[in-house]
Amino acid sequence: MRLRLRAALLLITVAAFALWRSQLFIVTRPGAVPLPLRNIAVAERKPARFDAVLPVVPVGAERLSPGEQTLIVHYWAPWERHAAAQIAGLDSLAALERSRSPADQARLRIAVVCFDPFPSLARYVARQRIRVPVLLDTRRALSKSLPCPSVPYTYVIDSSGRIAAAQGGEVEWLGQATLVSLDSLLR
Repeated sequence: MRLRLRAALLLITVAAFALWRSQLFIVTRPGAVPLPLRNIAVAERKPARFDAVLPVVPVGAERLSPGEQTLIVHYWAPWERHAAAQIAGLDSLAALERSRSPADQARLRIAVVCFDPFPSLARYVARQRIRVPVLLDTRRALSKSLPCPSVPYTYVIDSSGRIAAAQGGEVEWLGQATLVSLDSLLR
């Protein structure tokens, strides 16, 4: 009897560990450094097809759809490594865009998309004083059409509605190469 119990417990433990381990692939590996955003060549860009209305933290809702302007969709989580630095960089990039003329401001839209539960995310956003929109995709309304293969993951959709960048890992948001890549899309 004890042998069966031990075998069952061992089997449950191995299955639980395998399940837990299988979920770790979606997180950036330790040691990876933030990379500049790299645009896909114009001829190789594929159309983006999505239309999602997502709740905004702490209140409201936003519609995301391609083709209106250049759109950055950054899949993010507050528990990821360097989460505060990534969101602060995006927040600074948004502030940089707000400092331009009103006509220039309308060219770029930034949306941070998260899958975490609302209460913990709302506390994090308030504590960090994040001004960039943080959207909840708990029902996978956006990620069904614009997949999130890892966290963090970034898409840039150009004003023609095509995927101009699709990049896993942390992004060096205020790096010169990233700003040049974005500027080329905004022209």
